Amino acid sequence: MKEEIQKFFRGEVEDSDEVLSKYSRDASIFEVRPKLVLFPMDSKDVQNLVKWVSENKDKYADPEKNKDYKNLSITCRCAGTDMSGGAIGESLILDFTRHMNKLVRWNQDLKNFSGLTLPGVPVGTHTVQNSSNPDSITVQPGMFYRDFEKITLEKGLILPCYTASKSLNAMGGMFGNNSAGERTLKYGKTEDYILETKIVFSDGNEYVVKPLTQNELTKKIVQLDFEGDIYKNIYNLINKNKDEINHAKPNVHKNSAGYYIWNVLKKIQNLKNSSGLTLPGVPVGAHTEHNSLDSVFFDLNKLLVGSQGTLGIATEITFKLVKNPKHSKLVVIFINDLESLGRLVKEILQFNPETLETYDDKTMKLAVRFFPDFLKNKGLLGMIKFMWSFIPELGMMFKNFFNRKGFPKLIVLTEFAGDSQELVYRQCISLKEKIKDFKLKVHITKSEEESEKY
Repeated sequence: MKEEIQKFFRGEVEDSDEVLSKYSRDASIFEVRPKLVLFPMDSKDVQNLVKWVSENKDKYADPEKNKDYKNLSITCRCAGTDMSGGAIGESLILDFTRHMNKLVRWNQDLKNFSGLTLPGVPVGTHTVQNSSNPDSITVQPGMFYRDFEKITLEKGLILPCYTASKSLNAMGGMFGNNSAGERTLKYGKTEDYILETKIVFSDGNEYVVKPLTQNELTKKIVQLDFEGDIYKNIYNLINKNKDEINHAKPNVHKNSAGYYIWNVLKKIQNLKNSSGLTLPGVPVGAHTEHNSLDSVFFDLNKLLVGSQGTLGIATEITFKLVKNPKHSKLVVIFINDLESLGRLVKEILQFNPETLETYDDKTMKLAVRFFPDFLKNKGLLGMIKFMWSFIPELGMMFKNFFNRKGFPKLIVLTEFAGDSQELVYRQCISLKEKIKDFKLKVHITKSEEESEKY
């Protein structure tokens, strides 16, 4: 099988024990040993591999010869930080991080990046595109978020759905898992930032997938080819079962189970009349002429995001970016009794915080346990400075121990951010004033450096 693939695949095809052992694991508890690990050079490699897999499943009648071909499949992998086992498989692993890890397109002049050199992009390249979405960037799936963020922060922009493992994870994994993180409370999930993708579907061809108006969807459906069939079948499936789909939609802020089929088709609203073909379930003449956020009717990317490469393989992803706030402060709330927690959170959410996180007394005890090891890496001066910064908290803990309360049951971290330092501080003060009746110990950090210690 390896020799067959190498005839058309320009990237590396590896099957050493060391490589297969490494790729049999990701960040989950599972272990599945693959047959081969492949590193595509470009989209053409991905297309050729998908075509070959489609043509060679159950290739031989002889069971012994057919054992590697019986369950022939492709599992996409980037950084392998997925904790559900989505980056491991028993057949072919396709790792994008070695070669397909580059910036494809930025909507502004790259020479404005203060001399920053981007992989795969000639110095001074001018790439003004996507003018209707000025703050967007297109990358290959194997780019690590840490490299992605360096690029966007040069312009004061950020993709706010980054994960806790942002120093490790890659962009394709964020798309495949519909990733979210500490700022999701305010900014949403990865699905909210996908503008356009290039996807290789099961026929082995690459297609551009983007939000469509009703007119554009109709034109796709009447193409009478593989792409047209995809749009027609998915539209009909959703339209015929819309009541059941809406009923099954979980009422949660972050859903990580199944396909997001309920997000693909948007309700008909504010549509301009025009002549043309009609769609089942859509009033005659209710078509849109321009693709804007208000006129989007059908977005296949809402189904592809979070599907972990099971519906198609992304070779390029265009992300929408937001302005990164210049200032931030933390309101640290120490809770000894959890009875009032629900009411407290309700009050906090009224202030629309940037982030809201907690850790309990068990986590705090673990931190204290490993505190000496942590201090060793800071040096003498750093150790003194760091311990000095915790004097207020140590005083509170000693007071708790004296009153036999022990560690706080929960520490709530509420972050506010914005471009005005004064406004951020006023938000913190307003929250502190609002929750004063809870009679809790509340501390507002004085600097971003102080916030880091939490």
